[in-house]
Amino acid sequence: MNDKNEHWLRDSLVVSSRTDVGMRRSNNQDAFAVALAATPRLGKTRGSLFVVADGMGAHAAGELASQMAATLVPQAYLKRAEQTPPEALRDALLDAHAEIRKRGESDEAFRDMGTTCDVLAILPEGALVGHVGDSRVYRLRDQTIEQLTFDHSLVWEARRLPNSHPAFQKLTNIPKNIITRSLGPTDSLVVDVEGPFPLRPGDAFLLCSDGLSGQFEDSEIGQILEVFQPEEATETLVNLANLRGGPDNITVVVARYKAAPDWETVEREIEKAERAQTKKAPLSTSAWTAAALAVAAFGAALGGFCGVFGASGAAVGVGASVLGAALLGLFFWTARERFFATQEIWNDKTWGAGPYVRSSAAPNAAFCEKVADVCDQLCDAMREQQIFAPDWDGVASARAQAKTAFERGDFAGSLRADASVINYMMSELKKNAPQRR
Repeated sequence: MNDKNEHWLRDSLVVSSRTDVGMRRSNNQDAFAVALAATPRLGKTRGSLFVVADGMGAHAAGELASQMAATLVPQAYLKRAEQTPPEALRDALLDAHAEIRKRGESDEAFRDMGTTCDVLAILPEGALVGHVGDSRVYRLRDQTIEQLTFDHSLVWEARRLPNSHPAFQKLTNIPKNIITRSLGPTDSLVVDVEGPFPLRPGDAFLLCSDGLSGQFEDSEIGQILEVFQPEEATETLVNLANLRGGPDNITVVVARYKAAPDWETVEREIEKAERAQTKKAPLSTSAWTAAALAVAAFGAALGGFCGVFGASGAAVGVGASVLGAALLGLFFWTARERFFATQEIWNDKTWGAGPYVRSSAAPNAAFCEKVADVCDQLCDAMREQQIFAPDWDGVASARAQAKTAFERGDFAGSLRADASVINYMMSELKKNAPQRR
């Protein structure tokens, strides 16, 4: 976050993002983008944007597709200033789809490349989601985690079918990794737009690729979001996903909404900045002044012309000019009201049908025991391999704190203590482990 953003967003959003190649892949085909509103005006009209994309394709094709999505979607969204945010979000994804498809068709090495893409926009009116594929967006609120997106996968699509449908009967046999929509490979594409979801201080949003969601139950993701602030949450999620096998690339972005900016102050700052830049009267004042001068000139000319016919003609001219001014003023006022109404009430419509899944995010004993077991295995492996010399006294102290907290029912405290050991061990391991070639 740059200094300008830090000045006006620091009390509103806390953001952390992290991507990891995982334990079994040689390259990372995930990509992400965090595009915080650069100015207060953009914050009010376009919001802050967060993107996660999971690429597909041989060699470097998937990596290229996901990077294109992470770059193109924020650019296209900001350029579509004349559209409402939901429309701009949808069309930005379609623009990226067209560009990725065009690039894939221009080079045989990139043919049929594609990517999932999830986009979260946080605006004053609420949170909007644009979605293609099986990457996910979650919201945590009141110890409940909600999946705001519908997986575009064969498994989830089959769930929409009636219970009597043959595909539904074979649901357990459907491969989980087959997706039905992505940016790039197909001629046409349907983009899901969800929201706006009203914001409340304390809400946490998480975007992730299936390299993360595939290694966790929703309730487990929710517990980590509940217990940790964004930076610790992203670190813990990535480390646990790797320790559970890390079969895929792992990408996660967490944005915690703290409070709404003081929009009245923001508006005053916008107006002050615009006056300082232009050193002119506000646009609305100059526009009305120009209109008034034009009408006065028209009235004078008409009065002069009609004055040829005497005083009664001049009176007719003045009356016509007054009537014309009234009609012109009514036209401008109506157009102005319609314009601003269009800008202000876009959120009277609800897009999509999310949330689709809800799970408890209250810390519980079962998850604490799973994390403790992972911690035990990690410590045992470090003792055996002796790749580095950990601070075993500090590790023992944290493990004792975790056990004490668990016994008294403080499951959040137990998770914090054991996760601190896991994150410490994984950080040191990365520093000391031989580099893979």
